[in-house]
Amino acid sequence: MTRRAKIVATLGPSSNTLEKIEELIQAGINVARINMSHGTHAGHAKVIQTIRQASKNTGYEVAILCDLQGPKIRVDKLKTNIEIKPDQEWVIGPSHELKNYPQYKDCFIPTVYKDLVHDAHVGARILFDDGLMEAIATEKDGEVLKIKIIIGGTLKSNKGINLPDCDVSAPSFTEKDREDLIFGLKNDVDYIALSFVRRAEDILEVKYILHKLKKNIPIISKIEKPEAVANIKEIVEVTDCIMIARGDMGVEVGNHLVPGIQKDIIELCNNEGVPVITATQMLESMTTNSRPTRAEANDVANAIWDGTDAVMLSGETASGDYPLEAVVMMSDIILEAEKKPKERPFLRHMELKNITSSLQIAASLIAEKTHARWVLSVTESGNSCLKMSRFRSSKRILGVTNSLSVMRKMALYWGITPFYFKEKENDILTIQDQMINVLKEKDLVENGNKIVITHGDGKYFKQGTSNSLRVEIIKDIPRKDLDNISRNKFQEVKIDNDSRILLDTSICASCQNCIRVCPHKIWIPTDDGHKNTRINVDTANACTLDMECVESCPTGAIEIISTKV
Repeated sequence: MTRRAKIVATLGPSSNTLEKIEELIQAGINVARINMSHGTHAGHAKVIQTIRQASKNTGYEVAILCDLQGPKIRVDKLKTNIEIKPDQEWVIGPSHELKNYPQYKDCFIPTVYKDLVHDAHVGARILFDDGLMEAIATEKDGEVLKIKIIIGGTLKSNKGINLPDCDVSAPSFTEKDREDLIFGLKNDVDYIALSFVRRAEDILEVKYILHKLKKNIPIISKIEKPEAVANIKEIVEVTDCIMIARGDMGVEVGNHLVPGIQKDIIELCNNEGVPVITATQMLESMTTNSRPTRAEANDVANAIWDGTDAVMLSGETASGDYPLEAVVMMSDIILEAEKKPKERPFLRHMELKNITSSLQIAASLIAEKTHARWVLSVTESGNSCLKMSRFRSSKRILGVTNSLSVMRKMALYWGITPFYFKEKENDILTIQDQMINVLKEKDLVENGNKIVITHGDGKYFKQGTSNSLRVEIIKDIPRKDLDNISRNKFQEVKIDNDSRILLDTSICASCQNCIRVCPHKIWIPTDDGHKNTRINVDTANACTLDMECVESCPTGAIEIISTKV
C-alpha cells in the first residue's frame, strides 16, 4: 500500500452484498463501519459475516467498526409529514403524553426522548433534522414544551432533534448501546465507537464493562457535543481513538466553528499518539453524483494535511448511488495530498513516553537514512506499530503479526500495512529470518535492499530483550538471466586469461566492503557524490581471482568468472 491515511466506509443497502464489499475492499477501504442506529442484529450479523468472507476472498483483511447509536433524540413516528412555518406555535413532548393534552392534538410534535421537557428551558433552541429547522422554547406546560418556529420546513418521522443550549441528562451509553455492544463482542468486531461522548467518564464506563468481560477492543470516541470539545484533553487521555463527527458537531456548536475545532483536535491527537478519524459529509455530493465538488476534494485533502489518520465515508457508501466511485475518489485525493506530506514535529521536542516509542522512531529514522525498502515491525499486540504510526515515517512499514485480530486493528493505523505471518519456529531471531524469506518469495525485495526490523512486544520478547533493532541487507536471491537485464545496470571488465569481473550496479548496496578487502584498488567509489562502487579498469588486470570481494559482497552484486582450471 502506497497510501498512508486509511479509509473508513459505512456499509448499508448500497454496499452490503458480497460482490460490492469485495469491490470496495479492492478499491481501498480499510475499515468497514456498521451503523447500529439502523437495521437489526440479524441483518448486521449477516453483513459482518459477509465482510469476513469478502476479506478472505480478496486476501485483504479489513477491520469492522461497530458504531453505537448513543442517546439520539428523534421525532417519533408521525401519521403524515408535518409542515411547520415561521412564527407558528407548536408543542413538543414525549409521545405518551399526547393523551394527557388533547387540546394540543393538532399541534403536537411527538419525541422518543422522555426527558426532553425536563432538560430544556425557556429560551433554549430546539433544532430539527440536522439544524434545517429551528424553534425556540417559550413555555413549559406540565410535561410538554411550547415552542415557536423560527425556521420552518417539512418535519418527518425519525428526524433528529438537537438541544445545543441544554445539558442533556441522557447517558452517552444507553441500554440499547449495551445490547449492541454485547452483539458486537459476540460477532468479534474490531472497534467500538461510542456516540455523543461528553466526558472521560463516558469512555471509562464502557472500558470497565469490556474489562469485566475480558475483552480488549479499542474504543473510538465520537466528538460531536460542545461538552466533548471542552473536555477533549481528558477524553484523549483515556480513549483509544477519536472520531471528529462533524455532522452533529456542526449543529450543536455552529458550522463556522467546526474547521478550527477539527484542526485543534487533530493536532492534539497527533501530539498524543492517538489515531483520529475525520468524518461526515466528506464527499456528500457523491451520494447522488458521480463526482464530488471541488470544495469536498479540498476538504479531504486538508484533513490529510492537518494530519488525520483516517477519513470516513457515511451515506456516500451506505445508501448512495456511487459507493465504489466514492471510495476510488477518496483514495485518489489522499494519494495526491500525500505527495506534500505534513512536516513532522521536531524530534528534540517530542515527548517519548516509553522505550517502545523511542525504538520505533529510531527504526523509522534509520530506515530513512539508509534508504531502506521496508520497515518490518514484528508485533503481537500491535502497540509498537501504533507508536511507529505516530512518527509518520516516509518509509513503507509492514506490521508483521501472527494474530488476525491484531492485523485487523492495524488496518486503521496510519502508514501501517498489516501483514499476517504464521511462524514455523517460536524464536524471535528465527522469525525475523523467516519473514525475510517470505518477502523474497513474494518478490517484495531485491538483492541490495535494506530492511529495518524491529520488535517490541509479545510473548516472544522476554524481559531485557524486548527492545531490538536490526538492519538486514537482502542477498542470495537467485540472479536473473544476464541477457534479460538491461546492460546499463552492469559494468563488465575483461581481464587476462579471458576472465571477467561483473558488477550489477542495480543491486549494489554501496557498503564498500569490496573496496576495503581489495589491496589492488580494483574497486573504487564513483565520483557522482554518492558512495556507489565501480570497477577501476586501469587496475583490473591486477586481480588475483582470490574471490575475497565476491565473498564480502552482501548482495551478490559482484561476480568474477574465471576460466582457470
